[in-house]
Amino acid sequence: MKFYFIAGENSGDFIGAQIIKSIKKINSDRGKNISFYGIGGPQMKLAGIKSLFDFEQINLMGFFEVLPHIFHINKLINETVNDIVNSGTKILVTIDSPGFTFRVAAKVRKLAPEIKLVHVVAPSVWAYKEGRAKKYSKVYDKLLTLLPFEPPYFTEYGLSSEFIGYPALEQDFYDKSKDLRHDFNIPDNQKIIAITPGSRKSEISRHIPIIREALDILSSTTRLTAIFIQPNELHVNLINKYLVGAKFDFIFSTEKLKSFAVSDLALAKSGTNTIEIAASGTPMVVGYKLNYLTYLVIKACIKIKYVNIINIISNKEVIPEFIQSDFTATNIANALNALISDPNKANSQTVDTKETLKIIGLDNKQSPSTKAAEIIFSMGLEN
Repeated sequence: MKFYFIAGENSGDFIGAQIIKSIKKINSDRGKNISFYGIGGPQMKLAGIKSLFDFEQINLMGFFEVLPHIFHINKLINETVNDIVNSGTKILVTIDSPGFTFRVAAKVRKLAPEIKLVHVVAPSVWAYKEGRAKKYSKVYDKLLTLLPFEPPYFTEYGLSSEFIGYPALEQDFYDKSKDLRHDFNIPDNQKIIAITPGSRKSEISRHIPIIREALDILSSTTRLTAIFIQPNELHVNLINKYLVGAKFDFIFSTEKLKSFAVSDLALAKSGTNTIEIAASGTPMVVGYKLNYLTYLVIKACIKIKYVNIINIISNKEVIPEFIQSDFTATNIANALNALISDPNKANSQTVDTKETLKIIGLDNKQSPSTKAAEIIFSMGLEN
């Protein structure tokens, strides 16, 4: 039985790896001959797939960011479709990255209708472009959602949809009470702040100059060490260029969860990393800046008040968020300083976020990836 997985960015790579490992575990009792193909990053490769090409080639976000690469993307879509159709796969599992994965799935549906199509991570139709729900229902056989309120948007159009929760919450988070500072060689008299500037070059170039200025401001009143979580060595070099002459100490780390746990607070881009920071018990501030033209397009379509998933679920600003023109060094420095100077405020945030995380899978008896794997494995058997 052959499975084909596609992920186009880091969080999708993690989800894909977790599901693949869970499928293997399920199959250990079934004894089927299974194999995995597709497109993924380092974690999916470790889990057992041989990636058709480097997934960094499709790790793009925003209409205007994608536009210069459109001909190359179209070439990769056709290459991927041909590989799927000729692989003899029983089931295609696409994960997030809708700009690439949906177009691949739509072509596969036409060329090889016998292949079962599953998508993991629903498009945010509750936020903008609600018409995508109908489009997905015409292509996919199954949708697995990370949020409990998402399935009805798709079942309305006949697409079988199930809530699984966030696979990110399956990780072994560090005990925050343990003394981890010595592992990073950070003095006890310094506040530690975890920074997640993004995994794309465009995100780093937009975020780091503002982050650097904000931390310089904060350093005028607080002794500070910043931990930049960045697994890509090329991006480390890019970030370093912006930090020459910084007024704060800084290090780089690939140990994401350990960095979140040791930190007193965090400055995070909007995304899955905020779930991991919250699960680590670390208070945070969220910021994000898009390409200006992309922002104008999204702003015209968007229907929600918040962008951070914890705030969306809570329907209030549990975590301070600063988007686009509000993402300034002064705003960020003031929000971070408020968490440092008011421990009750910081503690209140961590308590509220932990309660919100329970809604999306924290402490669930069945892990999200196990539930997804059981559904996908059963569909493979049926096919």
